[in-house]
Amino acid sequence: MKMERQPMVSIIILNYNGKQFLETCLTSVINADYSNFEVIFVDNGSTDGSIGFVKERFGKNPRLKIFRNKENLGFAEGNNVGVKYTSGEYIVFLNNDTEVDPKWLKELINVVKSDDHRIGAAQSKLLLMDDRKRIDCAGGFIDHYGYANERGHGQIDKGQYDKIEEIFYAKGAGFIVRRKILKEVGLFDPKSFMYYDETDLCWRIWLRGYRIVFVPKSIVYHAAGSTISRIRKPVKRYFLTRNQMTTLIKNYNSKNVLKYLAVFITLELRKAVLLMFRRDLATGIATIKALSWNLFNLKYVWKKRQEVQLLIRKVPDAMIMRKVMLKPYPPYPQRLIFPKSHFPKETLAKPN
Repeated sequence: MKMERQPMVSIIILNYNGKQFLETCLTSVINADYSNFEVIFVDNGSTDGSIGFVKERFGKNPRLKIFRNKENLGFAEGNNVGVKYTSGEYIVFLNNDTEVDPKWLKELINVVKSDDHRIGAAQSKLLLMDDRKRIDCAGGFIDHYGYANERGHGQIDKGQYDKIEEIFYAKGAGFIVRRKILKEVGLFDPKSFMYYDETDLCWRIWLRGYRIVFVPKSIVYHAAGSTISRIRKPVKRYFLTRNQMTTLIKNYNSKNVLKYLAVFITLELRKAVLLMFRRDLATGIATIKALSWNLFNLKYVWKKRQEVQLLIRKVPDAMIMRKVMLKPYPPYPQRLIFPKSHFPKETLAKPN
């Protein structure tokens, strides 16, 4: 009997000063129980000797291709560069601070191939590297205002998310997408740099009419927060707020973008004022700058919106909102009074 050919998979590992993680990450990936794959290692202008280490330790492995950007292009454009060098039918985006289970890739491929015409992307079960019984992310969801929730984060893994389920977005630390889909919906928005890049991409995949699913048998251990911990709070707040607003503008239809964007801006302005009153002036100003960026760059954002609405969209907002978006909690205008209460515990496990 002929064995079914395993499709070619390109695994992109983006690195920025993550030398301490590379031995574990690359060793586990290269030893995966899957025969037909390549590893595209993209260094984002590291200064910690990462490139030298990878060349010395793994440079002779025929599966590995090494590329270096002259500067840190961020998560979005750094991975976009990696895509240019791939040859696989499927493309995996994997963080450098991860360790994969040997059957990780095989499980992803099995699920995606089971519904190849409808599944556009799939996320692995992400468990915490330093506490492997706890969940990092079992799929991502957003509410109508774009506030994100990583399902299961910090919970002990008791099998509560051991079903293949639809999710709104796949976390960028470990997910797979078909090359064909990227040709239809485009790559990560290069302007995003970091945060909401995978949310925006997955939203476009849903708008194109494809599904995104969570694959519980594909296990990836993730040192969550290892990169974020090096980012100052005002910088993090700037990119989070800026890109959340951009994502709403680009992907909602005309009615919903007016309805939900107005609430989002009101909430963020309120947040900025409160931060300043609490003497966190830098973070408050960063929030206002983030909102202003979308105004000053409206030509770029609007062009991207037109691409999504005219060239990509095949599915109405109502279907996505009903299927894989979480209801806002508390609802507006209560959220103005209780701005920190995005999601009660009982809503974290499942979407609408």
